[in-house]
Amino acid sequence: MMDITSVKPVVYPKKFRIPVKMQLAERVRDQIRKELDELKLDKRCENQILLCIDEALSNAIEHGSTRIDSEVEIAYVFAQDTMEIAVTDYGGFVFNPEYFERLATVKNWGEGGRGILLIKSYMDEVYFVFTPGKSTRIIMRKVLKLVC
Repeated sequence: MMDITSVKPVVYPKKFRIPVKMQLAERVRDQIRKELDELKLDKRCENQILLCIDEALSNAIEHGSTRIDSEVEIAYVFAQDTMEIAVTDYGGFVFNPEYFERLATVKNWGEGGRGILLIKSYMDEVYFVFTPGKSTRIIMRKVLKLVC
């Protein structure tokens, strides 16, 4: 059993809070892409990370925030050979991620609905933190590789 008192919170040196507008999310994504380019990662690995960021931001903007004046936060840190990204919305909806992951494997209608499945397949670790009525956060970790 893990001793929770030994767990130190992650400090995210890079943090953006943006209104719930997809075009602003694209700007944040472009900033992160520039930083990933500097690391000279394998393009496939970089694209996987960016796709996961897109999916997490899209979910936060489209489903997590009920008010038009709400915000979404994206924070990240590069530590050794790992990147950790946290996307937080302030709607505070609690949901079962496994349900949506399973649904994506059988769904055959229209676009969308596969974000959690994609994120879990491309990232090395994925966690959801729910504060009911206040916020929902997805934390994604990826080992950075020159070849994915």
